[in-house]
Amino acid sequence: MTGIPPVAGRAMAWIASLRSGLPEVAELDLRWLQRFETVLTGLLATYPIDPTVEPESRSRRLLRIRGELARTGHLGAAVAVRDGGCGRAMVIQTLMQFICGYYDVDLRDSIGLGHGRLIAAHASAQVRDRWLPQLLAGALPGIAITEAHGGSHPQATTTTATAHPDGTLAISGTKIWISRLAEAAVFCVFFTDPAGRLSAGAIDANAPGLHRHPIPPSGLTGWAWGELHLDGVLLRQCDLLGRPGEGMALLREHFAHYRPLVAATALGAAAAVHDTVAAHLNARRSAGIIAEVRDNALITVGRAYAQINAALLAALMAQRLSAAGDEAAELWGCAVKAHCVDIAYTTTGELTLLVGALGFAADSALAKARRDLNGLLYADGIHDSLYRTAGRMLTAAAPATAIQLPRPYQPHGPRLGRLATAGTAGSAPGDRTPNLR
Repeated sequence: MTGIPPVAGRAMAWIASLRSGLPEVAELDLRWLQRFETVLTGLLATYPIDPTVEPESRSRRLLRIRGELARTGHLGAAVAVRDGGCGRAMVIQTLMQFICGYYDVDLRDSIGLGHGRLIAAHASAQVRDRWLPQLLAGALPGIAITEAHGGSHPQATTTTATAHPDGTLAISGTKIWISRLAEAAVFCVFFTDPAGRLSAGAIDANAPGLHRHPIPPSGLTGWAWGELHLDGVLLRQCDLLGRPGEGMALLREHFAHYRPLVAATALGAAAAVHDTVAAHLNARRSAGIIAEVRDNALITVGRAYAQINAALLAALMAQRLSAAGDEAAELWGCAVKAHCVDIAYTTTGELTLLVGALGFAADSALAKARRDLNGLLYADGIHDSLYRTAGRMLTAAAPATAIQLPRPYQPHGPRLGRLATAGTAGSAPGDRTPNLR
C-alpha cells in the first residue's frame, strides 16, 4: 500500500478521552477494549485486508477474522446471554465498532450478530437454535430489503409470497444493492405476504431458487454486493420473523439498534484519518520540510477533533436509548446515523487535503476511507431520507401550545419595560409574552 501508513494502536486513545462521559464503562471494560484492539491488530497483521488485496481474497480474510474473534470470545461480547453471548452492555459493542472502523470500515461485520439480531429477537425457537450458534461461531448474516423503487419505502415491496396448501410460502422477487451477497449464510428477507402485508423470514443462503448477480461497488468492497433473485424460494411458517404483517415494526426496532453501530464505525474511520494526518503534519515539521503547520491546517485538525468526539457521544446516546427501549430510539437512530456519517465523510475529505497528493493514491488508506464513508452515506438508510424521517417525527410530535417567551429584559427600569411590552392588548391576564405579529 502506497501513501501514508495508518497510525496503529490509537483507537483506544479516543475512547479513553471520553471516559468521564461513559458512566457504564468500568476500568475493567477499558482494559478489555484495549485487549480487543490488540487482538484485532494482530489478526490484521496475519490476514491483511488493505486496498491492494483483491475483493474476493479480502472477503475470505474478513470471514477468517470474524471467525477468530468468535473463537477468542470477542464476536459475542455484547450479545445477550440468552442468545449465547457474553451479555456486555451494548455501549461496549458501539465502542468496539469504533475500533473496527478505525482500522477499516470493512471490519464493521467483525463482531456482534449484525442483521442476525432479527433472528435472535424475533425468530422461532427452531430457527434460533439453527442459526444463532452458527452466527456466534463466525457465520455472516445478510438482509434483503431494497428493491428497484428504493429502500425508503419497504411497504411498496414487490417481492411476494404465494401460499402452498401445506402452509409453506413461495417467495419470488428481486432485491438490489444487497451487501454480503456471496458470503452470508442466512438472509433476513422482507416480502409482501399473501394478505398484502409486509412480513419477513429467515432464508438459508443455499436455498434452491436463490440466485445472485454481483455488481462491483466503488466503496465498501470487503463484501460482495449486487442483486439477489428469489425464484419460488420456499419459506416454512416457522421461518417467519415475528408475526405476519410485522415487517415495518421489525425494521424500525432493528435499525434503531443497528444504525448507531454504523455511525460509530464511520467515526472510527474518521478518527484514523485524523490521527494519520496529524502525525504526517508533525513528521513534516520535525523533518524540517515545513517550519510550522499553517493556521488553516491547525483549525481543520482542531475542528475535526471536536466534531468526531461530539458525534461519537451522540452515537453512544442513541445506543443507550435503543438498549432501554426508549420511544425516542428510532428518532435518534435515524438522525445520529445520518449526522455521524456526514461528519465522518466531511472531516475525512477536509483532512485528506492537508497531506496533498499522497492522500489521493488509489491504494491509499485515506482514499479507501473516503470511498467507504461515501458508501455509508447510502448504506443502511440514505442520509437525506433519514434526516427527513427525523424531521417528520419531530414535526408530528410538536407541542400544540405556543412557546411562552420570557419577560423582556428591562435594563432601564419600568418605563422601558412598558414600551417593550406595548401592543399586547388582548393578552390573557398575566400573559407577559410580547406581541410578535
